[in-house]
Amino acid sequence: LMLDRYIFGETTRISPEAPVPIVKFMKEKFMLGGCGNVVRNLHNLGIQTSIISVIGKDSSGQKIIDELNMRNISTSGIIQIQTICTTEKMRILSDKQQIVRVDWDANQFELKFLKKLFNSLSETIKGNDGIIISDYGKGFCKPEILNKIIETAKILKIPVFIDPKEQNWEKYCNANLITPNTKEAEFLINEKLLYDKDFENAGKKICSKYKIKSCLITRGKDGMSYISDDQIFHLRSKAKEIFDVSGAGDTVIASIVVALISGSNPKEAAQFANNSAGVVVGHIGTSAITIKELEKIYT
Repeated sequence: LMLDRYIFGETTRISPEAPVPIVKFMKEKFMLGGCGNVVRNLHNLGIQTSIISVIGKDSSGQKIIDELNMRNISTSGIIQIQTICTTEKMRILSDKQQIVRVDWDANQFELKFLKKLFNSLSETIKGNDGIIISDYGKGFCKPEILNKIIETAKILKIPVFIDPKEQNWEKYCNANLITPNTKEAEFLINEKLLYDKDFENAGKKICSKYKIKSCLITRGKDGMSYISDDQIFHLRSKAKEIFDVSGAGDTVIASIVVALISGSNPKEAAQFANNSAGVVVGHIGTSAITIKELEKIYT
C-alpha cells in the first residue's frame, strides 16, 4: 500500500547549479498507489473492497488512511507500524513529462509485526468473492504470508488472483490466475517472448510449474495473452494513445477480477480488462478506470 505524490510545474530554464531543468511549482496531488490503486479501480467499478497491508505511522500513512476513509473503504486490515516509513513515490512532472521520481520504500517488514494478521486471517477474508494479491516487491508479500492466505482461501473456496513481482514465484503456487507482464514472464522462463506462440508456451510453463489455473500475460502496446488448460487466446491493445503505463497492471487485474466474479467467461473478462487498460494508459500518471469512461466504449 503506497502513496503516489505528483508535483506539477513548468520548465522555462536550466539550473545554474547543475545541467538540470528548474521546475516552477504549480500544484500538488496525492493519490492511492500500490494496491491502493487496485482498490481505486475496484471502488470505481462499484465493488465493496477491504485491504490487508502495512503502512508506517507517519504523515504519508495518514494521507492513505484519509483517502480510504473518504471512499468509505474499510481500513481495519491495515497494520500501522511505528518503525517503518510508508512507501511513497513522488513524481515531478513538467509539460506532461516526468522529470524525476523519488521513492521512499517501506521494506523493513518483520514477521513478528504481523502476528495479529495471521491470527485474524480466516475471519478477515471470509465472505469475500475473491482475493487479489498485488505484490510490489517491497517486502510485505513474504512466502509465509502468501502461503497462509492462499491456503486459507482454498479452504474457504475463494479464488485468488495475483499480480506478481520478484523472482520467487513458489509463493504464488495454487492461485487461480496470475497476470505477469512480458518482462516478468521472460525473466521467469529465461526466454525472449516475441510471437503469440512464445507467449502461449510461456503461459503453459508458468501454469504447470506453479500449479496455477490460468495466466494472463500483459504485452503493453501489443495487448495481452490468456493461457489455461482449456483455453488460449490473444487480444490486441485497445489504446488509442499511450502516455503513461504506470498503474495499467493494477487496472488489468482489478477489471478482469470484477468481470470473472460477476459471472463473465475468461474471454469476456479479458476483453473487459483490455478495454480498461486501453483507457488508463491514455492518462498522465497512475490512473484508475471509471464507469463513465467505459460507457463510452460499451454504448
